[in-house]
Amino acid sequence: MTLRGRAFWLRSPGAGEIRPVTLAPPGPDEVLVRSLWSGVSRGTETLVFRGGVPESQHAAMRAPFQEGDFPAPVKYGYLNVGLVEDGPDELRGRAVFCLYPHQTRYVVPASAVTPVPDSVPARRAVLAGMVETAVNALWDATPSSATGSPWSVGAWWGAVSPRCWPASPVRGCSLSTPTRPAR
Repeated sequence: MTLRGRAFWLRSPGAGEIRPVTLAPPGPDEVLVRSLWSGVSRGTETLVFRGGVPESQHAAMRAPFQEGDFPAPVKYGYLNVGLVEDGPDELRGRAVFCLYPHQTRYVVPASAVTPVPDSVPARRAVLAGMVETAVNALWDATPSSATGSPWSVGAWWGAVSPRCWPASPVRGCSLSTPTRPAR
């Protein structure tokens, strides 16, 4: 049986297209994932879509499963939650988060997916990448407010972007992911 999917590719700056893809069956340590939700990062992906990634940042901005190169053609993205259709028994049928581009089905190493807790809806889990963005921001720059006090970063499920607010002590921060009741 041939495994097929569809992927979004940036054909040229400002112009995208959906392309068919043929997938190899998953190997012993791989999973076949059917996408449920694919998130779009307003900042990063808008920059990529416009062809605005500076050449000096091409390597740093490369996504884990990106195909092609900046400025284009490129298959880019990194916020995906899907259902494991095939793979190790402990993952089969589970919702998982993966740093994968916008594609309907894909095969990756099982180690590249993180199971989504049963209590977290898949549409919220796709926002997990916001936490990584917040942590990377803290690693890349010493956060401080206009008053010089350290910052605390919290990624709220369901929010549009990471939220930062003044806090206290250590150089860095405290990182929290509070949960909110289902609506």
